Amino acid sequence: MTTETAKRSRAPGRPPASTGGRDSRTRLLDAAAAVFAKHGYRAATVEQIVAAAEFSKGTFYWNFSGKEDLFLSLLDERVDQPVRALMELTRTAPADKPTATDIGAGLESLIANERDALLLAHEYWMKAARDERVAERYRRRQENLRGLLTQALSSRHEKTGVPLSVPAPKLATAFVALAEGLAGAALVDPDAVDSGLYGEILSLVYDGLEARARNGETNRS
Repeated sequence: MTTETAKRSRAPGRPPASTGGRDSRTRLLDAAAAVFAKHGYRAATVEQIVAAAEFSKGTFYWNFSGKEDLFLSLLDERVDQPVRALMELTRTAPADKPTATDIGAGLESLIANERDALLLAHEYWMKAARDERVAERYRRRQENLRGLLTQALSSRHEKTGVPLSVPAPKLATAFVALAEGLAGAALVDPDAVDSGLYGEILSLVYDGLEARARNGETNRS
């Protein structure tokens, strides 16, 4: 088959074989992160994104149904997936292996490497605070993250044998909020968030839970 025949036989909008579907998706996500961070979600356009990615609109719509689908996919792949991986580390780590330092390092890496995506996450929060339609989706996202962390914490403490004097859902809510708050502070002033701070707070909480267990203070909350 000649190159010209291959072009004619390709479905409309499908990425050229030389780029590959995954590569085109990654490039569109990279471009979207930069365009959204520069212009904001509302002002950013599909035209700007495809121009930055050096693709056609057909390639864009082969990968995403629209700007909102791209936006949510970007948040999921660049922010939520790494966060879920850290939760899985908590869930699966051996009982005798501390996890706070690794979790803190993972959050630091996310802040350092995905600044544009984290800016979008904060913009998403602002949109949710003003728009009930957006807020409904945002709450589902947050509930999913908290639910996964609740499961991870429960599994972790079953392994270690340290009872949760603070219920796992409450801890999950606090840990997610702390991570989001520290990430937001670091976006504006990186020097304000010391390296290892999140891991240190996690260690302090765990030490407190151990101390309560030794003193017989369970189910306090």
